[in-house]
Amino acid sequence: MLDGLLKRKTAFPFLYCLMAVLLGEVFVFALIWKENGWLPLVLLATAVLLITSKQIGPLTWMVFFGIGCLAQTTTLRLPDTGKVEYVGCVSKGGSGNIEASMGKILIDGEWMNLPPAVNIRLSDRDTIAFPGQIIWTAGTLERQESYPLFRIDSSVEGCIDRIEFVSFPGKFVDGLLSKYKLRDTIAAAIFAGNRRHIDYETRERISDLGVAHLFAVSGLHIGLMYLLVHSMLSFLMLGRNTRILISIAILFLYTLSTGPAISALRTFLMLFCYSVFKLIDYRQHPLNILGISGMILVIAQPSIVVSVSFQLSFFATAALLIFLPEIESRNLIGQAFLVGVIAQAAVIPLSLSTFGTLSVVGIPLTIILVPIFVVPAYVGMIVILLTDILGLSFISDFVSGSLRAMSILLEETTNRIGEAIPAIRLEPFPAYLTSLLLLLAFLIAFWHFGHKP
Repeated sequence: MLDGLLKRKTAFPFLYCLMAVLLGEVFVFALIWKENGWLPLVLLATAVLLITSKQIGPLTWMVFFGIGCLAQTTTLRLPDTGKVEYVGCVSKGGSGNIEASMGKILIDGEWMNLPPAVNIRLSDRDTIAFPGQIIWTAGTLERQESYPLFRIDSSVEGCIDRIEFVSFPGKFVDGLLSKYKLRDTIAAAIFAGNRRHIDYETRERISDLGVAHLFAVSGLHIGLMYLLVHSMLSFLMLGRNTRILISIAILFLYTLSTGPAISALRTFLMLFCYSVFKLIDYRQHPLNILGISGMILVIAQPSIVVSVSFQLSFFATAALLIFLPEIESRNLIGQAFLVGVIAQAAVIPLSLSTFGTLSVVGIPLTIILVPIFVVPAYVGMIVILLTDILGLSFISDFVSGSLRAMSILLEETTNRIGEAIPAIRLEPFPAYLTSLLLLLAFLIAFWHFGHKP
């Protein structure tokens, strides 16, 4: 197997290994969690095996497929639903609804491990839980068809800090947003990844317009933060390795403050692996780095494979990396246009099959909003952070007021556009068929650009 990876015929063997692990985990999930869901996956796994066998070898593929099956089997337990007590580590903080994982559950007087993520509906909607905290809750356990696979309707809960360092970034950002009255603004949703404080109608309008990915921390935002921090550090005349280490450290804290969101964590792992290889001067294909970071995520938390957020971020990132040479050959305006078009086009099949909606303005709005709102929002939040630390409150107040005004203007604009150009809604079967046709077109484009799958 090792020889198969070392003597590889492709520049990104770990991407194919990741595909094998993903299929193994999804296969076991369908076998245990879904009735009659295993047969299509057997056919899909066979097709992928035949396609990728010339790239990494069938034995290597089967070994990683087995790793995926084993990882999902050992973590996917089926506890009885009903009244339970649960203790776990908060993995995605916030208020109202949070996520915890790597926990234990008390059923009928016996504690058992429950590694998969659990959605917890807090009884006190004003309570805020932060990543890294330990949460105890008593309530009713139910199974869910979507990720997270379990939900607890809490009747009473409590949180304590296990490692203050882990929960500090989230607390600090939340306190800063509250101090400058930015908590319920779209700018805060972009920076902190928490849209719960935005009213329901605005959230629905943003989703229908196909730009929801801009208002929740994603790979785009993590990459943007990395570029901003790295560019600022370049003015300090620091060495390359020093800039990389400081940038990754700051990015780690920012990622923690976002929940961490799945897409943010995946992008951080990618940038971390990329930085490590750059520090040791060992060049790797970007798709290989995507494969390595993806395997870390799906082996550590196998149930994440059924998360729509993970699937969307993986599709978008893979598409951007596939067409990276074409993107880099363009000028700055062309790059911005291609990034928006490719990322949006890559997730359309999954969005259609999952949500049954298609926005005709999603791509142009993404291209417009990134430079005129997303980038200024990030720069503004960084300025507020720095000036607040330095005690320059008059600058912080001015910038926060500007961000509030921008958020109100954007909210009104999206509402008007949404009323004028509603999203196209399809019934389940037409949406599924359309998504398959779009996926086929994407594979043809993949083939055309010289990356034969």
